[in-house]
Amino acid sequence: MTQVTQNFSLRELTRSETARRMGVENIPTEKEMQNIRKTAEQLEKIREYVGRGIIVTSCFRSERVNKLVGGSPTSAHRFGSAADCDAIGMTSFAFAKKLIEMRDVGKLVFDQLILEFPERGDGAWVHIGFRHNGAQRNQVMTSVKRGGKTVYLQGLVP
Repeated sequence: MTQVTQNFSLRELTRSETARRMGVENIPTEKEMQNIRKTAEQLEKIREYVGRGIIVTSCFRSERVNKLVGGSPTSAHRFGSAADCDAIGMTSFAFAKKLIEMRDVGKLVFDQLILEFPERGDGAWVHIGFRHNGAQRNQVMTSVKRGGKTVYLQGLVP
């Protein structure tokens, strides 16, 4: 198994249930691999700060996989610059608060942090995205379903 960093493998950072189900490869280019490496380095910092293992459910999506999941063409996942994840033994809300704390004490800079669907309880997760070449927005949002559509609220909403 190819390790990208000490605690994150290429397999887990490119895993996609949609790709597996549809028989589609999810293989990054060298440029995308550079982004995946930088994202994994940020995940290592997060892991150390929270003192817990991090479970990544989505990081890199090839163009085809991204289309299959209905992702935006400009999604940070498309380029290996984001991870949907959680910390073992923490709620998604508590994990998101810890990431904001990291930012506030100068230990993490991110482009976007989204608490995804907290109304699902244990089905929620945290999206953290990075810009590896340019200014970070440090944007914090919460996504919820309203009338069957995803709505993004500013800030962290439990």
